Amino acid sequence: MEMQASEIKVYSHRDSEIESILRKIPKVAQQLKASNLPYWIFVINSNPIGIVVVGKEPMQLLASPGTPMALIALIDTKLSKESIASFAIETLKLVAQKSVEYALVKLPFNEDEAINQFKKVNFKEFDDEYRMVYQLDKVLNPSQELEFIQVKKEEMRQFIKLAKKFLQGSPDVALREALKHILELPDEFLDSWYSTEKFYFARKNKQTVGILNLDITKGLISGMGVDSKQRRKGYGRQIMLFALEQLRKDNCEKAYLRVHAENEPAIHLYESLGFTNVERNKRLIWRKTEQARN
Repeated sequence: MEMQASEIKVYSHRDSEIESILRKIPKVAQQLKASNLPYWIFVINSNPIGIVVVGKEPMQLLASPGTPMALIALIDTKLSKESIASFAIETLKLVAQKSVEYALVKLPFNEDEAINQFKKVNFKEFDDEYRMVYQLDKVLNPSQELEFIQVKKEEMRQFIKLAKKFLQGSPDVALREALKHILELPDEFLDSWYSTEKFYFARKNKQTVGILNLDITKGLISGMGVDSKQRRKGYGRQIMLFALEQLRKDNCEKAYLRVHAENEPAIHLYESLGFTNVERNKRLIWRKTEQARN
């Protein structure tokens, strides 16, 4: 056990008691073990209330690869105001001890108390996102106007250069930050990324007009973009229909995607295809550099 503040106890991944705590949060435990990263679980009265995971970019790609960072999750959002305040304070103490450059916490959009408590310890609102879902229960017939070419491993540099170009101008602040660093991604990361997702060039008359990547294991449309010079031609819709049909063929029952809450054109497209919102989250960020200036 590393520390105790009022009623909160914090257990590290190395503590002997950690397995008994993990058994109370099996889904989270599975994710933590799969990440193979150091983590800490915050506990009140033997009940896990939140976690901190420490790693390095490009976990979120909000800074250059290799930058130390932390992810924070509040497991129990029904805590008292005082307990949430203590959790926010203690997580900040821990991430400061671990010398991370930034920490990111994701909270349900309507959890005003939790959001306010993190703001009190100098977290700032960073992102506002919807998670949307589509039921893959029917065959789709994408237009044959576009040709979809699966990206080869040696073409991943070309893919990310096009992604940087095609995704510019989005209201999505997290995406804008990621695009600043996407060309810095090391070859070993691109190789690993390529092994877990499928990547496509969308072409019209041999010209690449869009890009797409899918995580089949999660039923996730990870990314989709259209060249700004080729928009308003229906290509985004055609790419999405192709994506959904690929996921259906790979035996996914549902398709998921993330979209910024202010990206109205994208939301309109997804809703017109049949996507519905399943949750809305805010992400708040704490940056070490900003604290140094204060």
